Amino acid sequence: MNSIKNATISGGAIVERIAAFEPSHLFSSAIAAVQVSSIFAKPNWYRAGDLHQAIAIPISLGLGLGESRFIPLYTPVIIKFLTFPTNYQVSFQIAKYFKDCTFKIWEFVDI
Repeated sequence: MNSIKNATISGGAIVERIAAFEPSHLFSSAIAAVQVSSIFAKPNWYRAGDLHQAIAIPISLGLGLGESRFIPLYTPVIIKFLTFPTNYQVSFQIAKYFKDCTFKIWEFVDI
C-alpha cells in the first residue's frame, strides 16, 4: 500500500498540499509583517494559514517551537514576537485547501 503525505482527495483526484514555506533568513527583530494572497481563493475564505516561530536549540539537533500565529487571507498583519525576540526563523503553513498562494514577510529593523 502506497502512502501519500500531506494530500487530500478532491472530486476523486488526489490534491497534494502546498509544503510549508521556510525562508532561510535569521530574523533579528521581534517585529515582522506578513501578507498572504491567492489567485484561486474563494470569496468566503478568511484563513490563509499559520506562521510559526522557531529557534535553534544548541543541545540538540533541530529547532524549538516558539509562537504560532493565525494569518488571515489578504489582510496585512503586524506581529510582535515575545517568546524569542531575536535570532529566530519562521515557517508558514498554508491552509490545506489552497492550490496557490503568495506569501510576503517583512522584518522591521532599526535604522
